[in-house]
Amino acid sequence: MDSLLKCIDVWKSFGGFDALRGVNIEVYGGEIVGLIGPNGAGKTTLLNLINGVLKPTKGKIVFNGHVINGKKPHNVCKLGIGRVFQIPRPFFEMSCVENVVTALLFNITHSKHSVEEKAIELLEFVGITDPSATPDAITLQDKRRLEMARALATNPRLILADEYMAGLNPSEVKDALKLFKRVKEELGITILWVEHVMHAIMGLADRVIVLDHGVKIAEGKPSEIVKHKKVIEAYLGG
Repeated sequence: MDSLLKCIDVWKSFGGFDALRGVNIEVYGGEIVGLIGPNGAGKTTLLNLINGVLKPTKGKIVFNGHVINGKKPHNVCKLGIGRVFQIPRPFFEMSCVENVVTALLFNITHSKHSVEEKAIELLEFVGITDPSATPDAITLQDKRRLEMARALATNPRLILADEYMAGLNPSEVKDALKLFKRVKEELGITILWVEHVMHAIMGLADRVIVLDHGVKIAEGKPSEIVKHKKVIEAYLGG
């Protein structure tokens, strides 16, 4: 597999507090990589650095061979990194299909008719059955699906997913896992996935990276991570 994303000795400081301290990770094309750790470990901060919301204090972030340190989020998106947020952020005054059309028009130019067709196709792919519904009239599960459809509409090679399963019931989590698998296998998109629903991430991720207090403490297959002494101590106490 080819390396798609590298974070090399990445630090992020807020005043005198180091949220990330010399983090090194690598993500290969076609993987689902889980990123876990206790609250405050630095997981979302790392996603924010990758997609340009924040700038690293030190270190280098390389995507598809290009250093992306300091690039604005819209420029990072154009390079091929999409993001699905824990708290959905749709345009509430627009319908679901109009939300996806907006994302499609960000990276490509088509006639309005062909864009709407593609938007409906993406909504069907993620499982939304009423494209005309507005985001305030749909369930949390469908709001998450809409987030995924908008991310897919930007034509990404990598999707950053931040706690996608939060607030979903067991049946909805199963549906979400099926969607992640389809995104990987049918669309060939790589996923870097922050999650607290451990059975979900351990059941689907190809590899898992563990942060604790801004430091990478473990990396490996899910079967290895669940037995790792430092990981157990980080979650349960020494």
